[in-house]
Amino acid sequence: MANVYLDETNVDDLGRMVTSLLSELWIMRDRMMVMEELLARQGILDSATIDGFDWAPEQAEKVEALRDQMVGSVLGASLGARERHVDQMLARAGYSRPA
Repeated sequence: MANVYLDETNVDDLGRMVTSLLSELWIMRDRMMVMEELLARQGILDSATIDGFDWAPEQAEKVEALRDQMVGSVLGASLGARERHVDQMLARAGYSRPA
């Protein structure tokens, strides 16, 4: 069975997806480095504290929802050239808009 989502006819779509992901990743990494540096300079927080952090269960649910939203955005990036409505892109990627 052929993979309909990504096949040989939509290599450009895959490129858009990877570019979108790389852009999101760099923005987050850059902001995180700035925040960690500022907090370390003020003696508020160090990387060991960050590495050992665990979300409380009620917060973990919110974090998971945001993760799912990001996944939908990245997977939907390849469809942006054909489907402009966010609900269309998310549905094609197997997601729906969070309630």
